[in-house]
Amino acid sequence: MHLRGLAINLCFNVVLPLIAVTVLEARGVGIVIALAISAVFPALETGATWIRRRHLDAIGAISLVFITLGIGASLLSGDVHFALAKESFFSSVFGLLCLGSLFAPRPLMFYLSRTFVTGGDPARTVQWNERWVFPGFRHVMRTMTAVWGVGYLCEAGIRIVLVYVLPVPAAVVASPILAAATAGALMFWTIRYGKGAERRALERRAREAGETA
Repeated sequence: MHLRGLAINLCFNVVLPLIAVTVLEARGVGIVIALAISAVFPALETGATWIRRRHLDAIGAISLVFITLGIGASLLSGDVHFALAKESFFSSVFGLLCLGSLFAPRPLMFYLSRTFVTGGDPARTVQWNERWVFPGFRHVMRTMTAVWGVGYLCEAGIRIVLVYVLPVPAAVVASPILAAATAGALMFWTIRYGKGAERRALERRAREAGETA
């Protein structure tokens, strides 16, 4: 199911937008308008997820806000490079939100991870919230949040360089690939790090149980 979900996500957020831009440009549509129209596919994917789950989770809300602002920025600016580089603004905002949330009672990844892990189930959500009392769990959530924040700030910087260095057609292809690669790398690291932290926690509890026996 995870692979299927990833394939659907890549299809709506990378493949279909690229096809739409290519077809629209071939028919004489301006690149800025084409980019704005191509954003319909990520919006449809987010909306379908919303309808299927019957609630809008934090990730869906962030995606819809970014898509809406992105379309507006593309149409108002009329500048090709700005239309392509606008994603860096949203990536940097998300990265700064992650880093800023480290100073809040609970970091942003605590809530985003809860969405994935619990699937919105009330009982599992309560269990997830109760894990906050453990120092190791708090450390893991804060570490994940810091890594995602730095990761998306780096992605924003790389995209800006690519947009203004590469030809427009190449930048159109590179931007969504960079976004997918960044998200994929961060998710892969998060899963590996989370499993490693859970394994170490279990080993520590086993040692403590053996010492008290």
